[in-house]
Amino acid sequence: MIEFSKISSILKNLLFLLKSLFKTFGLVLILVISLVINVYSQEGVKGAGGGVQGRRTILDFKQELKLNEKQVKEIEKFLQEYFKKEKEFVDKIKEKEAKLNQMLNSGSDIKEVKKLAKEIYCLRGELWGEELETAKKIDGVLNDEQRKKWREIRLGKKI
Repeated sequence: MIEFSKISSILKNLLFLLKSLFKTFGLVLILVISLVINVYSQEGVKGAGGGVQGRRTILDFKQELKLNEKQVKEIEKFLQEYFKKEKEFVDKIKEKEAKLNQMLNSGSDIKEVKKLAKEIYCLRGELWGEELETAKKIDGVLNDEQRKKWREIRLGKKI
């Protein structure tokens, strides 16, 4: 019969191995998350026009949508406000990402690393919320026909 102390010792060793495995898995997960964050942040390279290169806005389709000058001016105002907020968010996110990478490389406390990763994702969520609010404002400028065409354009349907 196996002694209780041997079983206890085996269980302690197993528990230690499991804890080590979870810590390693957690660090790998955080590294993967930081890589994803970096990929997304590098996609948004700013162009000369203030928007993100390759990103098309509703103003690129003003002829197809038959936007009048008043609509164009309102939409330009909404987009300028959004791009200003977007830049502020992106700057904050990049600052926190740099700190996160530094923390990951220095072996910082996992709780602090997770806290910072959550802050980054919260900022990304807030930015997405700003984008949704801007889209809603722009939608309010359009008439029913324009709204329908704009939806078709966004979904990639022929107009």
